[in-house]
Amino acid sequence: MKKAYFILIGLIFFFSCSENEEPQGVEETFWVYSYPVQCDHSSNIPSPCLGISYAEEFDFNWPALERIPFEIEGFTFKPTFIQKILVRKIENTTTGDIKRKLIQVLAEEKDNYDLIEGGWKVQIFMGEGLPNEKFPKGQSVSILPGIRMAVSTDGCNQLILEIRKVGPNKILSFGSLTSTAKGCFNELQYPPFPGIGAIFKREGNVLTFYSEEKVEIAVWEKLK
Repeated sequence: MKKAYFILIGLIFFFSCSENEEPQGVEETFWVYSYPVQCDHSSNIPSPCLGISYAEEFDFNWPALERIPFEIEGFTFKPTFIQKILVRKIENTTTGDIKRKLIQVLAEEKDNYDLIEGGWKVQIFMGEGLPNEKFPKGQSVSILPGIRMAVSTDGCNQLILEIRKVGPNKILSFGSLTSTAKGCFNELQYPPFPGIGAIFKREGNVLTFYSEEKVEIAVWEKLK
């Protein structure tokens, strides 16, 4: 009888302790995007959110990023850096609330998109100052913060070019190019993003683009 009594007491103690212990949760590994992102409007998560990707290698496909709350315990967000982190995800089974705790930063790399973002006025293209006959109204390029899109015009249609990965001196990959559909057969059309695929050098508010042979292609000046 005493033995059964002590076993019962032991079981009660065990389960009461288990209820008080914090759940162990599950481990997750994902990349954290280098800019805060707008949260999904269908959720109740306050903006901004972290944009994350569970892919093995980070893909700069901004629209495809998953959104999670900005707070991860022990994690410091680093603007302009892509970080791969290992976290513990703990879900409250009663409320459905999710908490994440950092275990380890596994990798990080610089995202150089900040070197080119902003509004730019093209000052020189192929040795000629703007405006000129090819660019009668001059030319400007807007590289939108965070969402990796360059916006300009070919003299008729507005064009949007997706920018994926940016190295320290060259844009390494592009995504899709979209355009409005105006029929402007009698209007002069010209390169919308003069020099953008070439090697660049950022000096203050000036971006200079060069060929592989170090010949100057274009000079952009940042708009204030």
